[in-house]
Amino acid sequence: MISRFRILLVLLLVAGITAAHAQNIDCSATMTNVSFGNVNPLSSQTDANATLNYTCTNNANSTRSATVCFSIGDGAQGAGNSNPRLMQDGAGDDLFFQLWQNAAHTTVWGSSFFGVNTPVIINVTIARNSSTQSSATMYGRVVAGQTTAVPGAYQDAFTGNHTAITINETGGTTPPGTCTTSILHQFPFTVTATVTSQCSVSASTLDFGAVGLLLANTDGTSTVTVQCASGAAYQVGLDNGQHAAGTTRRMQGPGGLVTYELYRNTTRTQRWGSTLNTDTVSGSGNGSNQTLTVYGRVPNQTTPSAGTYNDTITVTVTY
Repeated sequence: MISRFRILLVLLLVAGITAAHAQNIDCSATMTNVSFGNVNPLSSQTDANATLNYTCTNNANSTRSATVCFSIGDGAQGAGNSNPRLMQDGAGDDLFFQLWQNAAHTTVWGSSFFGVNTPVIINVTIARNSSTQSSATMYGRVVAGQTTAVPGAYQDAFTGNHTAITINETGGTTPPGTCTTSILHQFPFTVTATVTSQCSVSASTLDFGAVGLLLANTDGTSTVTVQCASGAAYQVGLDNGQHAAGTTRRMQGPGGLVTYELYRNTTRTQRWGSTLNTDTVSGSGNGSNQTLTVYGRVPNQTTPSAGTYNDTITVTVTY
């Protein structure tokens, strides 16, 4: 009985030694940061790339193969968002982005443990006591059409368990092709972007229509449409046109000049000019189109000869 006990003890020790050395391939990796720089998510998307560099080493005395999986979660500021992912500024404002495996931006670089289950999968076969090195490109994109993005600095830090390397190893030259759930290492990186204050402006034609004698006021309206980043303060100014005499606006036509004026209010008592903080129209952007009405008036005056009279006004947005 003693002999049997000793033989059984030896077998258990051998089994324990075998299990302890089952992991012969080890991999490490680094990821460069994703820096989008200045972005304007109101009207355009912004792309930026990063590079994963990895090294895998086979410490066994025989050829070994493995399926190595590189997982990326939501990040420290991601708030559980995976598709799209989320950056935040210091006040908790949101900026959406995504990280992709391919240049066509069709396959998300995801995680075996969270959200989109599409980690980057690398199959390696390594000769005994040898190493292999390679890299993979990550394609980042800030999503366009974000009307609520507030100007400021944003980030999402992929530290700690927000990244993971898993290794599914087998002997011989055929990798298993599937990921394991045993996390061995991380490859931290940070995604950053700065939302800049941006505004765009457009305007419609102010048409006073067909009139006869200019014996009374002739009124008309048009619109100026402003789109500014959320929270961006702006002022809209109108210049005096191409044919002005001092601050008197004038249209030109075949019979000479016709005076007119542009106002900020319906009663046409507040002239709309271009002096900041004096006769401009102020507002605060909300990321969407904001429409301002221009109130025009041709006052009574000596009627020139018939024809088409016009002028061109330059609209300026200061923010």
